[in-house]
Amino acid sequence: MAELANDLGSPFCPKCGGRTIRKVVGGRERDTCPDCGYTQYTVATIGIGALVFRGDSVLLVERGIPPVGIWTVPSGFLEQDDDITSALVREVKEETALDVTNVQGIVIVRNTVRTDKNDLYVVMLCDVDKNQQPEPDGRESTQARFVPTSELDTVGISEFSRWIVTHYLHHKPTPMKMITIPGYRADAKVFGNF
Repeated sequence: MAELANDLGSPFCPKCGGRTIRKVVGGRERDTCPDCGYTQYTVATIGIGALVFRGDSVLLVERGIPPVGIWTVPSGFLEQDDDITSALVREVKEETALDVTNVQGIVIVRNTVRTDKNDLYVVMLCDVDKNQQPEPDGRESTQARFVPTSELDTVGISEFSRWIVTHYLHHKPTPMKMITIPGYRADAKVFGNF
């Protein structure tokens, strides 16, 4: 019986449908297709988090999906056709009904590497329409509100979201801005402190 070893959970090639085999490629054992030559590389996930302040308060949501009941900064995963800015705008809108008016840039990046996953989580500082009030979507978020930063202990905030808020307030890192490079790939976004 064939191993269901590839990252897609199937013994078949996602390109041609042929049966894959395990083979060392690039110093690691990977699923490969002897029919078309396709090699299945592990795909990392990319998450995005929004750090939004209104005065001395920070925007938080209570999660309606696992881990249910935990308060976090609005966040989610990039879709295949997202860049990180469009994903940020989409996730804030989905979870809080707020419109992002200004993306200031990246302030924190976390990389989690384990044997079962590799994920990159990017936190961006942004502003939202000051005339709007947050409203949860009822599925991914059951509550959404601006919480005074002095009252973070009154909500069940995740350890990492608490760290994001307190680290930013203590250090005020300069956000890395997004630019496009003239003459370079139009589909590439570059971030840095320019």
